[in-house]
Amino acid sequence: MAGTSPLRRWKPFFPAFGIVDAAIEDSVVPALSRDKVRSARAEVVELLRGVPAGDVRKAEELCVLLDGFMAESLLTLRAVPGEAVPRVLASSADLAMAVGALRRHESERVRGLARDVIRGWAAAVEEDIARTSTAMKRLDDVCRATKPAVAASHPKQNKTAPVAVGHGPRRMNSRGIPAEKMEVTKRKLQQGYQEVEDAKRQRKIQVIQAPKVLEMKQKKVHPILRERNQATTVVSRCAVSSS
Repeated sequence: MAGTSPLRRWKPFFPAFGIVDAAIEDSVVPALSRDKVRSARAEVVELLRGVPAGDVRKAEELCVLLDGFMAESLLTLRAVPGEAVPRVLASSADLAMAVGALRRHESERVRGLARDVIRGWAAAVEEDIARTSTAMKRLDDVCRATKPAVAASHPKQNKTAPVAVGHGPRRMNSRGIPAEKMEVTKRKLQQGYQEVEDAKRQRKIQVIQAPKVLEMKQKKVHPILRERNQATTVVSRCAVSSS
């Protein structure tokens, strides 16, 4: 039973000390270290554990000291401003439960302070919810008022998007080139090849026909002129060879 333990009434509530200390250091008074408080409280706990089971008076005196440590912590929590309460509660998931459990403590002073803290937190949270709701409502009003203004500054234009007239899906080859383009290119190449072949044939005809034309021309030349030309040619060759 709790009454026979050296810790007596503090045995089921002892973890609350560490939870409250951490919340005070993290959110309430960050610059205030609780190390000295922890050290002094640890000494009291050691003394309490060393009290013989039959020494009720000594054990009660030490438990009253622990009551004082917790009362000081609860007073610190009760002094937290309402706007800071949500931050304090958010710092520890176990804080509200630990303080709420102290409302069933045997010490009337601890019970009363725990109730005060819980009531203050409840009121602060309700006020915070009300402030948040009001702020959200104002924000919604601003958003609703902004939408018509934006719509008026950018009127809708009833423009019909141009409809692209297609000629059906285009056939593509294995390399992704349109078939129509390939056909045009092939025709141009074939025309080029044909022109080259025609030019070659024309050249052959000219080469073959040239001697015949020359022979025919020579036949038409007067014999005297032909002999003169032959003589001129011979003279020219001799002049070149002698030089």
